[in-house]
Amino acid sequence: MEPVIMIRTMKIMKIADILKAMDTTEELAKEMGFLPRDCLFLRLATEEACTNAYEYCKKERRFPFNVFWKREGYKFKIIIKQKGGCFSIEPSDVVNTGMRGRGLQLISHIVDHVYVKQVGNDVLFCMCKCKKYLSEE
Repeated sequence: MEPVIMIRTMKIMKIADILKAMDTTEELAKEMGFLPRDCLFLRLATEEACTNAYEYCKKERRFPFNVFWKREGYKFKIIIKQKGGCFSIEPSDVVNTGMRGRGLQLISHIVDHVYVKQVGNDVLFCMCKCKKYLSEE
């Protein structure tokens, strides 16, 4: 079993920090050897997850929140940690045409595994993308 390696952490307080988190995701995904298309989509997933957390933290006055990047063998994990209650992710292939609410659905189609976990007073939003070997692509 491959060890989990914490690659980076970042505290998010303002919108500019989200842009830095997006850059970090893209940089780390490139270092892991993800295809340019996957790097772009992981950047987008980071943006969506951080924007959701930012809007919640702003509304509830619960700043900051944190982003963690981890590597476990061929798995790249992006974890958003914020104060608050757990929420659910309902997988659906029905297209949401409303003004809001497409971010989680989009993320679930970008990454290979996504889940939410309550840990004490914190909620962890975890996204995992697996690096495929050349023979699988």
